[in-house]
Amino acid sequence: MDLVKDERGVVLMMALALLFFVSLFLFTFVSWHDSLYGTYDSLGTVYEKAAITIMQSG
Repeated sequence: MDLVKDERGVVLMMALALLFFVSLFLFTFVSWHDSLYGTYDSLGTVYEKAAITIMQSG
């Protein structure tokens, strides 16, 4: 326990570690959400073009 004499330093390191993990989680979640809705947007574009083609030919 001689290494941990300054409690504020330990609390600071724990707070920084927590901040890192929370930021990593949020970045991962936002990236996943963005890729998911990017897929939905591309599918919507494909279906819009198909609908336009069908309406123009029919």
